[in-house]
Amino acid sequence: MYLEQDDKILFLGNLKKAQKVNNESLCGFQFISAAALAAKFPDLNLSFVNKSHLNDNSQNIMLSLQEKCISQRPSVVILCIGQQDAILAEKQHEQASLREYSRFNRILRQLIEEIQANSTRRIIILEPFLLDTNNIDRALRPDINQKIQIVREVARDYKCKFVSLDGYLNELAIENGTSAYVEEDGTYKLAVHHEIAKKIVSQFE
Repeated sequence: MYLEQDDKILFLGNLKKAQKVNNESLCGFQFISAAALAAKFPDLNLSFVNKSHLNDNSQNIMLSLQEKCISQRPSVVILCIGQQDAILAEKQHEQASLREYSRFNRILRQLIEEIQANSTRRIIILEPFLLDTNNIDRALRPDINQKIQIVREVARDYKCKFVSLDGYLNELAIENGTSAYVEEDGTYKLAVHHEIAKKIVSQFE
C-alpha cells in the first residue's frame, strides 16, 4: 500500500481487552505504528487518529461509522474487527452458529462498502486472533476461526490489505510462552502490540 503527502491514517475497532479506558489517544499498536510510520516517511506529514473504543464490535462500529470514520475523512483506515464480536457471541450463546456467521459477514461487508464509497479505498483489515490462557478464552476459538475466514473472504472480495496475525502470534507464543504476551487477566502485553505494529508498518512501501 502507498502513502501520500498529508495522509490521515485512522484506527478503527479494538482488540480483546486491549485498553482499560475509553479515550482517543494513540496507544498500544496504534501508537507504535504511528511512531514507526512517521519515522519511516518523515517528509509526508502524516497524521493519525484513533477512533477505537473499548468493547467496539462490528455492530457498534457500523452504527457510529459516520461519526468515527466518514466525517474524519481519513486517507487510510486500519480496521481491527472480530474479537469483540466473538466475545459477545459467546455471552449470547451464538458462537460459531450460522446466524452469527451471517450477521458478522453481512455487517462487515456493509462496513467496508460504506468506507470505500464515502471515505477511502485504502483499507487494512487486521486478522482476528486469540492467544488463549484459560478455558474461557479457549471457548472463543471456534468463533474466532469462523470470523478469521469471513475477514479473509471480505478482504479478498473488496481488495483490502489483509494482515495475518493469528498463526503468527500463536507461533511466537508457542516459542516464547504465552505469558510473555498475555497478562493473567487476558490483557495483551506490549509485546503483542509491538508485533502487530511491525506487521502494519510492513504493509506500506
